[in-house]
Amino acid sequence: MFLEANQPIQIVFQNRSVPSRVIRSVRDEIYIDALRDAEMELTPLPGQKVPLRWSEDETLYQQFGKVTDVLDPIPIIVVKMEGTPRVVEFRKSFRVKVALPLEYGLVRPDSELLVTTTLDISATGLRFPSAVKVWAGLELRMRLRVEQRALEVIGKVVRVAPKPREVRGRESWETAVQFTVMTVPDRKWLDQYVRRQHQRLRVGH
Repeated sequence: MFLEANQPIQIVFQNRSVPSRVIRSVRDEIYIDALRDAEMELTPLPGQKVPLRWSEDETLYQQFGKVTDVLDPIPIIVVKMEGTPRVVEFRKSFRVKVALPLEYGLVRPDSELLVTTTLDISATGLRFPSAVKVWAGLELRMRLRVEQRALEVIGKVVRVAPKPREVRGRESWETAVQFTVMTVPDRKWLDQYVRRQHQRLRVGH
């Protein structure tokens, strides 16, 4: 399983799970960003083995890594991955492949909204092809039409494909977004819709 640049990751150290991000991956080594000032003392030392955790498609994975170096002055933590990832937790929300009309743009009110359709969706996030390459951590304002209901949400980009796909001469980057702002009624509506679609697909199979 390939960890991409800017992908959120957790270092489990001294019985604490500390959030960080991947700076880059080189073969089986990953370079992890410095921990926040308040957690700097939790930086593992070279030679120590630490569990690393990350989420993908509603699933939480864990894999052990051995710290090979801590580069000053930032510091950047260099970890060599060992073994294979294992599933720690399946998230409860279902994800279904469905093409729903989607408008997206920057959060500021005067931002132009681009039009696309979703690749898949769950009650907590969605994936879509973006006409522009965005980056992990960016917040997007989105209008999503689910059957007869229009949902206005804000989502944070959690993953962007490193390479674009070309469709009819146009490039697009597969982008995964996690919802950060959504009304409770809209979330319930979306959860019910996803569950209905999931059940329909199961019956279809």
